Amino acid sequence: MMNLTKRALPNTVVVGGRAYSVYTDFRLWMRFEIAVSRLRHGETIDVSYLFKNEMPTYCDLAGLFAFSRPESPLPRPISHRNVVVLDYEIDSDLIYAAFLGQYGIDLCEVEELHWHKFLALLGGLNESTKLREVMGYRCYEKSNDKKDPYEELRRAWEIEAPMSEEERAELDEFNKIFGG
Repeated sequence: MMNLTKRALPNTVVVGGRAYSVYTDFRLWMRFEIAVSRLRHGETIDVSYLFKNEMPTYCDLAGLFAFSRPESPLPRPISHRNVVVLDYEIDSDLIYAAFLGQYGIDLCEVEELHWHKFLALLGGLNESTKLREVMGYRCYEKSNDKKDPYEELRRAWEIEAPMSEEERAELDEFNKIFGG
């Protein structure tokens, strides 16, 4: 999630408690995401191209994921299915067409686009793009029950009101008793 209260977007990853400067262009981080998606158990991937100056001697993926997959409080997951709805390599033509059509951004010609800006624009694509249509097909699940899909979407995007002092005290008491 982008923080628009700060002028600069992140340009470091934290590995072993230390910040390392990284390149932020979307092309490099797409390359990283593609490599991770193709990673088999026990294999390693080269991530040296992500680091500007110095690279950590040991680099686990957690620090890189914190940058490449920034957390966002909304939407909350609707289901627990592990469905891949976007593949940066397979869908590259659709991504290109969506950015050009909706934003007028030619991803082949743009000199540099920060990964977090790219993700924000990707997430903001409207339903009329072919990419969003295809992603919808991939996560389609036939339902025979009478669930209201709009109720699920409302819950996924709902902004929760802050807790009252009384609710906070009750939660603290509960956590004290049950160790939460």
